[in-house]
Amino acid sequence: MNKIPIFTFLLLLTVCSSYALLGSASPSIQQTTPPCPTYQVNLVVDIVDSNPINAAVGDIVVTKVHVVYVDGTPVSLSPEIISFLWNGTSGHKEFDNVLVVYTGTPGFYNYTQSITSDLIQATGQGKVTISVVACSCSDGGGNRGPIRLTNSDLTLVPSDNSNLNIGIPQPPSPLAQVATYFVPLAIIILLIIALLLFLRRRRGKQQK
Repeated sequence: MNKIPIFTFLLLLTVCSSYALLGSASPSIQQTTPPCPTYQVNLVVDIVDSNPINAAVGDIVVTKVHVVYVDGTPVSLSPEIISFLWNGTSGHKEFDNVLVVYTGTPGFYNYTQSITSDLIQATGQGKVTISVVACSCSDGGGNRGPIRLTNSDLTLVPSDNSNLNIGIPQPPSPLAQVATYFVPLAIIILLIIALLLFLRRRRGKQQK
């Protein structure tokens, strides 16, 4: 059998398999094909780290993002904007072209987002993953990145975390729990002491 048809068949099989895998991937792990339009090299996001990991309505979540070139050189974003996707248990919400703040450390930028009822309604309560949207970072020189939606599950840095729990009330602190039980107990004790003093005083008057 001719080797050329065999090679062609295997190549077509590989390409079809790749498209099938991309088509079945989760929306939070989509990859752009071809890569972002760029002048020389695509930018890389290697850290996506959010704090706190538990947040309710009114809380503020700060996500630290590190943007570098493929050789590890820090990137100076221009403009200083990035798009983010919040992907939750029942939906998602995208924040396009959000202003980020340079931290003073080359390549590091902070994205601040308040937790609102609209956000929780869009994503659902529980686990939410914050991702940098593909091609939303730019160095102003025609280079863009990352080439795919990027979150802490896809970076090579094990210490970052962009998976949160939102909309679930945080448990009270130990001090608050102590105060919850101590204050009513203290009131009861004071009332008992006041009653005893009143009865003692009344008995003293009766004896006179």
